[in-house]
Amino acid sequence: MRQASKAFTQFKYSLYIFGFLILTAAAISGRQEFRDFPELVIFFGLIFFAELLPVNVPSLMAEYTMTMPAVLALFASHGASATILITAVSQFAANLVAHYRRYPLKSLIDLSLYNVCNCVVSIAFASFAYVLAGGVTLQAGGEVTWSAVVFPVLFWVFTCTTTNALLLATFVALLYREPWRIHAIQQLRWTATNNLVTGPSGILFAYLYLAYGLHGILLIIIPFLMGRQALNQYAKQLDTYRETITTLGIYVQHFHPYTKGHLERVADISDKIAKQLGLPLRSLFFIRDAGLLHDVGKVGVSEEILDKVGALSEEDWALIKQHPARGAEIISQMKHLEPIVPWVRGHHERPDGKGYPDGLKDGEIPIEAAVIAVADAYDAMTGGPDEKDKRVYRVPLTKDQAIDQLRYGAGTQFDPRVVKAFIQVMAHEELERGE
Repeated sequence: MRQASKAFTQFKYSLYIFGFLILTAAAISGRQEFRDFPELVIFFGLIFFAELLPVNVPSLMAEYTMTMPAVLALFASHGASATILITAVSQFAANLVAHYRRYPLKSLIDLSLYNVCNCVVSIAFASFAYVLAGGVTLQAGGEVTWSAVVFPVLFWVFTCTTTNALLLATFVALLYREPWRIHAIQQLRWTATNNLVTGPSGILFAYLYLAYGLHGILLIIIPFLMGRQALNQYAKQLDTYRETITTLGIYVQHFHPYTKGHLERVADISDKIAKQLGLPLRSLFFIRDAGLLHDVGKVGVSEEILDKVGALSEEDWALIKQHPARGAEIISQMKHLEPIVPWVRGHHERPDGKGYPDGLKDGEIPIEAAVIAVADAYDAMTGGPDEKDKRVYRVPLTKDQAIDQLRYGAGTQFDPRVVKAFIQVMAHEELERGE
């Protein structure tokens, strides 16, 4: 825990120092670029209001803005120094205004400084890339060849958004002590969509500014708003996906209330095990959803059977054993959940071939299904921290007793790799609590 915290702190303050050095250099070298004061005021307003109108993406726990097109417009017309200084001031002011009620003052300033330094460093790298690509600063009414505009602008966009995404991924990965590649890929996927909006907006601005000067800057508000709408639509699609997961989870909980805490815990444990195993990004992206939905097939099983006190009859077991197949059938109707269908269907399979519903053996069971099996079994044995979550037909075990049961079943009931990874996860958590 201390090591991770130290790494996070070092990264954050290194970014602060680098950002302030860039700001200082921009202030010293950018005096000539501040002669067009009215235009700079307009750009300040564009960036300021862009920061006040974010696109919320709850599924990524993030907010995104249309700041980059306005920043690109400022850079193309007034150069790097003016862009860095105007962006820093407008973004810092907007952060204070937008979040002053959400955070204590110290946290608010810290968050604002991080956002500003992240953006400043990204602009600096992008500006260097623009020069390397042969780009020039545009002048209203001037003449330039479009080959000197289009490629450099696209290169600027790619460099700026990619740098910003990687810095943010590093920040979050160190903060939550999670694999960097997970957050990097998620951020870069969003960046690809952002590039489709920012690049054409920048090229359009170049034309408007060359043709109409100051009035062209005002006209960029139109593509600015259109770009924000495009990002907002994409964010809504992501949220629709998350709402589907939530709706199905609530549906299961409606029939079997004890599953609420169980489903959330299985999803959390499965996520940790998958990261410990180093599973592919596709698996890491969907594993929590599979954990939340692994019992969705139980909506077809009587509550009297699930909550029955004492031994279950053969008929009862026959009905219960149908729930993985039923759950897979329900989920298969939604195309975006297709990857988790075999995981849900296979979460009660066993390496010795005695599982259900298909009697798969070791090597035939998806590793993700094996992950959910261990998480599901551990939580079922321990019952969770809330007494209401404990199942009426089973006396809950202690954590150590449950881990012993998992060890005993490794190779027969559970995948040994998954059991080992789970024990490592538990050991890490015990160490963190001890520190």
